[in-house]
This record gives sequence, structure tokens and C-alpha cells, in this order.
Amino acid sequence: MFEAPAGRSAPKHKQRKKMTKPEFLNNLRGVDNSEDLSREYLSQIYDSIADNPIAIYRPPSNTSLLDSALGKKTIKFVSGEFGHIIQGNIDLAGMIKHVIKSVKPCQELLRGLSSHEHPYLTIKNSRKNKKKSRKHLVPEELVRSAFCSLWHHFHGTINSALDAAHLDPKGLENCLDVLMYALCTTICLDLTVERNAFTSQLVRVKCFRENRGLEEDDSNIQKPVSRIRDHLDYKNDPWYTRIEKAAESYNENAKIEALDEVDSMFKKLHASLKVDSTLKKEMIKVARRIRNGQILLNDPTRYFLKEGLLKKKGNRSGRNIEYTFFLFSDVLIYAHKSGGLYKIHGELPLHQMKIMDLKTARQKKSFHLIHPRKSFVISASNTIDKATWLATIEAAMGREVKRKARIEGARQNSAAFDR
Repeated sequence: MFEAPAGRSAPKHKQRKKMTKPEFLNNLRGVDNSEDLSREYLSQIYDSIADNPIAIYRPPSNTSLLDSALGKKTIKFVSGEFGHIIQGNIDLAGMIKHVIKSVKPCQELLRGLSSHEHPYLTIKNSRKNKKKSRKHLVPEELVRSAFCSLWHHFHGTINSALDAAHLDPKGLENCLDVLMYALCTTICLDLTVERNAFTSQLVRVKCFRENRGLEEDDSNIQKPVSRIRDHLDYKNDPWYTRIEKAAESYNENAKIEALDEVDSMFKKLHASLKVDSTLKKEMIKVARRIRNGQILLNDPTRYFLKEGLLKKKGNRSGRNIEYTFFLFSDVLIYAHKSGGLYKIHGELPLHQMKIMDLKTARQKKSFHLIHPRKSFVISASNTIDKATWLATIEAAMGREVKRKARIEGARQNSAAFDR
């Protein structure tokens, strides 16, 4: 970090060159998993610290001046709700000296620890191993007791990330590591209740991915799924069965296989969530270019697919008017540029749309778009551009129809269950 930038005067005994804002921004390049943080966000941090610099108290060399300036003040801590029952006189000058004196050993300790690599500690069952414990061995009972006391904090943090996953996919991506290590710990320690709790959260992550209309795989290819499934359906999946059987086995090799299964699954989830995060960023960039485009961000499952110039033939006038078409995962929008932003002229949901290729000699660059709201002929600049638009729109229509069918099926099943 930096201290007291932008012209703040430092103590005379220690003059330092102040870090400028460009230097501050350049130093933080690639710190977010090899990606850059928002320059606007970093600029706000710099300006905030510049306005309110971090100042460390430095006592005067003459302690008599300190004592006379601060002296002894009477501070009373009245007993209350949290049990503070301290009363009496406190030497404020002495307290500050003590705090400053305590900080120095902590700084030296951190400097010493930073130069050493921390070893992994091996968990050992003291009941099975009666021999004298070796270096870096931790009793299994101690780890079990500590984890049983703290696991619900990890569980709550992951739940919070899952609740906001549609708004912040990056937050869910960061929580995946916590979930993976927590689940692996429960497998190693044979904690059935805790393992079921974290496995249910893993199911929620997979449900989130499928409800987005995307499945995770090694190639990061977007694939539609046939229907929305609940947590009970996942219990019949091969991955769930393999993890449960291996975790319940007393064979250590079976547990290692379960850990490998978990590791492989989380690698796929990480890859898919990176794609999801990229789609979210692209969606925000496009929405900023459209007037009142923030409305497009209200649907967290929507993502951007394609943009281009096409000519729309008016049904009444018969004129060809050029518009910029924006294709999203669930809607097709056409707009024209006005005052630096695009003004929307039409918004057509894909699940109600039909598209017809026109193959006559005069219309070889055109296709007919049919919708309950509007139907018109669209012309591209060439046949290749037309074929690309046709393929992209038809694929998006197919995915959106299946997604709507899954949602409606889930709604009907829920209504039948309530009855």
C-alpha cells in the first residue's frame, strides 16, 4: 500500500517519495487471479486514503512532554450486558507506550514467518497409533473437535455466496475452494452429518449451473439440459453415488478415490464459473451502451450472444431501415444509435419466435422473422453473415424453449406436490 500520498508532509526525520495514483494503479495489475481490478474502484481507494491517510502515532523522544500532554485520565468501564466490570484510573500515556512496544515484536515475528514455508501437518489417529508421535503430527481427535465446532461458519458463508450467485458469480467461484476443502475434511474424518450438509451445497451449485441453462464440462461448451432437477434427483447421479460409497467405506484407498472424485468435479465447476463470470462482464458492457440498458440486467440468467448491423424491411412502407441487432440468450433487440447510446425500437422474446430462411434469388441474403408482436424480413450484408445469424438465432431459440419448458415443468410439479 502507500501512506499519506498526494502532497501529505512526512516527518522530517524520514522523507519518502510518495506513491502517485498511476504508480498505485500499475502496482495492482493482475492481482485478481491474473485479471485487472476496475481502475475506477482502485482510484476511489487511492483518493480515500489520500483524504484520510493512515497515520501511526510516534511518541516524542522526551517522555516528560508525553506525560504532561496526556497525563493520567480516569476511565470507568461500567458493568453491563457483556460483563465489563473494570473501574479505576488508567495511565493513558503508559497505555500508548505499551501498545507501541507490543507492536514491534509482532512485526519481527511476521517478518520471520514470511521467509519460511509452512509444512503440511499430518493427522494421525492416536488410538490406532500408540507409538511416540513424530514431528508435524496432529491428533485426529483435536482436528475433529475443532472442525465440529466451526463447520457451521463455513456452511453459512457458502450459503450466502449461493444466495447471491446470480448477482455475483465471482463470489461463488471464490467460495468453491472453501466448499471443496470442507467436503474433503468431512470425508477424511468420517463426519456423516457434516458431509451431507456440504454435499447438499455442492448439489445447489450444480442446480445453479443447470438452471442457468449451461452444464459444466471439460471443454466449456454451452449445452442445454433437458429439465430442472431438484436435490433428490442428484442422489441417483453416478458422482453422488461414488462419493457416498467411498466416504462410508473404512478403506483408505476408497476415501482417496472419493477425494479424487471431488477434486475432479470442482475443477470442472471452476472452469464453468469462469465462463459464467465472463458472460456476466460482457452483459454489463453491452447494457451500458443501450439507453436504460440496466433493465436488461434484471434477469440474472440472461447473457449476450451476438451483435451486428441488419436491415429491417418495413411492412407498411416497404423501406429497408438499418438497425443494430442485439441477440441475448432469451430476447432479440433492435435499436438505432442516438446521442452516443442505442435506443431500443423492438424487443422480441425468443421462445415465441419462428424464423424462416428465404432462398429466392432476390432474397438470398434475407430471412423472415415471425413473432406474435411483429413479423418482418431482415437482410444481411452477405450470405455468410445471414447464415451465421440464422444459426445463432435458431440455437438460442432452441435453448430458450427448453429452458422455459423446464421452468414450467418444475412449477407444475411444485403445484402438484403442494396439493
